[in-house]
Amino acid sequence: MSNNRKQSAEKMTLRKKVWREIICVVLDVNHDEYSRKLRYNKIFSKAAFIGFLFALPAVLSNLIFDWLPMLDGIVKSFFTWSTKNPEPVFVGMQNFLNILTDPEFHESLKNMMFFFIANIILMFPNIICCVVMFRIKNSKAQYVYRVLLCLQMVVPALVFTLMWIFILGYDFGAINNLLEYLGFDRIMFLGNKDYIKWTILFTGIPFVSANTTLIYLGGLNGISESVWEAAALDGVGPINRFFKLELPLIAGQLKLNIIGVVGLSITSYTQQLVYYNASVHEGIITPGLLMYFKAFPNAGAADYGYSYALGLILFIVSLTISLIFMKLIKTSD
Repeated sequence: MSNNRKQSAEKMTLRKKVWREIICVVLDVNHDEYSRKLRYNKIFSKAAFIGFLFALPAVLSNLIFDWLPMLDGIVKSFFTWSTKNPEPVFVGMQNFLNILTDPEFHESLKNMMFFFIANIILMFPNIICCVVMFRIKNSKAQYVYRVLLCLQMVVPALVFTLMWIFILGYDFGAINNLLEYLGFDRIMFLGNKDYIKWTILFTGIPFVSANTTLIYLGGLNGISESVWEAAALDGVGPINRFFKLELPLIAGQLKLNIIGVVGLSITSYTQQLVYYNASVHEGIITPGLLMYFKAFPNAGAADYGYSYALGLILFIVSLTISLIFMKLIKTSD
């Protein structure tokens, strides 16, 4: 009996310590100076009240437009209803079973894996571009390259997509006109289900994003100059410097960008929707696009419960894969 009481007391002490640490971090309180009075003064001080007022719009915005819809979507994934049957009916796990047995969902997973693997591989052009810019010693030249890199941010991504549609069009596209002029047959880049995934992929040439590259560059610029001087004195070559210094030192930024790539690959549908037409449905359908079609069908009744359930599945899958990558990168550090 005494052992149980002792274990219970130790658990209570551990909980208090953990809670105290959390409070110290949140309130920016020194661990050694922690006290109830200090905690009270921190929470109810004038500075805390002013800070709360400034943060309130962002908190309310996240609550109304992010958290509440997310919780509402989780609940509604267990119901079914449509425009023909507007009254929600509780069906439990039936929506999830419908998804897992849907042949169209199975087909969409193949396309999702294609984009997922491709996007992971295409992270490296951003890293290489960042390293090349970082190694430029002339500060003026480096500034010019950064400006040129950021110019693309002025034009919305949708404009680039529409531009490629005009370039790749079968009847009017510049590339097909050039092929015909050279004596070759026209290629149906946008209307062939076997080509459409590769077409979407290669419209990202040169596969360098300004935001991503600048995040990596910021990580390298934050490293002390003594690290690079020591590497030069030790005779570290450019290749070894990349794999043993530069790449490991931006592991934190790599984690951040991997989360974005995972979300983009698993849940996105906008680019596929822009390129979509019925003839390439099988080659372009992804889980995200399938979710969109179930929520906003071109014909027939919507299946909102299916769409909500699929959204929840995609969230769980992207979260799980992100955590796995975070663990792997942390282990390699």
